[in-house]
Amino acid sequence: MSWVLGVVAVSLGLYFLWGLLSPRSQWHALSAWSVSNPHANEPSGASYGWRRLLSAVGVIGLVSVGAIASTPQLLAALPRDPAVTPPVEEMWGDPVPHLVNRSVYGSTTVPTNLVSVPVLGYQDLDELDDLPPYVLELSSFTLLGDGVPNGYIGLTPAEGFSGVGPADLLVNVRGSVLCIPREAVVIETDSTVQIAIYYGLPDPAPSGDPDAAPPTAPDHVAGCPADDPVTSSVLIPITLASELGERTVQALDGSEIRKVKVVE
Repeated sequence: MSWVLGVVAVSLGLYFLWGLLSPRSQWHALSAWSVSNPHANEPSGASYGWRRLLSAVGVIGLVSVGAIASTPQLLAALPRDPAVTPPVEEMWGDPVPHLVNRSVYGSTTVPTNLVSVPVLGYQDLDELDDLPPYVLELSSFTLLGDGVPNGYIGLTPAEGFSGVGPADLLVNVRGSVLCIPREAVVIETDSTVQIAIYYGLPDPAPSGDPDAAPPTAPDHVAGCPADDPVTSSVLIPITLASELGERTVQALDGSEIRKVKVVE
C-alpha cells in the first residue's frame, strides 16, 4: 500500500509543478481538446495566474505532508546521546546494591564451614569528609523480607545511628540470593589490609521448647554454592583497627582489590 501512496504523491507533485512552471502548456495538453476552437477559447492571463497559484499551494501542501510523514524516520536516524548511567550503577554496576546497615568488625580466623565470596571493589570512607550521599539512599539488605536473619553479619547500630558511620571501608560482594553475609575476615599489617567475606544460610530459629534438642546447623557450603547463577549485590561496611591510609587492600590470597571512585 505504501508504494501506491508514493506513486500518487509523485504524480500529484509532477502535476502541480507543471501547473506552476507552465500553466499554458498544461492547459493545451490537458484541456484544449474539450473546446472546438482552442485559440479562441484559451484562458486569459488572470486564469493562468490562478492556475499557477493553486499549483504552488499544491506543491507546498505535498512538501509539508512529506516532511511530517518523514519526521519520525529522520529523528530515528539522528545520533543520540548515550543514556546517562546513575552514579550508583556507574560505581557498582547493575543491579543496584543493597546495604548491610550494620557495624562490622572483622575476625582474623578463617571459617571452614562458610562460603567465601569475592570482594569486587572497595571505597575508602576515611578519605572523604562526609558519608557519600548515595549510601543514605540505598535500601537495607533483607533475606526474603527479613531484615535481621539469624546469623547475620555485624552488630545492630544504636537507634538513630547508621552502621556505616564508624566504618573505614565499604566493600562490594555478590552472593546467593538465598544466603546472607555472615562473617568478615580482616587481617591488617603495616602495608596491607586483607579482607574476605563469607556467606551462609541463616541459622534456624529456636523452637521455644526448653526440652527440645537444639536445631541442626544448616549446610552452608551446599546451600550457598559459589557458582550460584542468581546473586545479589551487597555493600558491607568494615571498621578497621586504624585508618587505611596508604595501605593496600587485598584479598586473602594477596590479589589487589579494585578501588572504586565515589561518583557524585
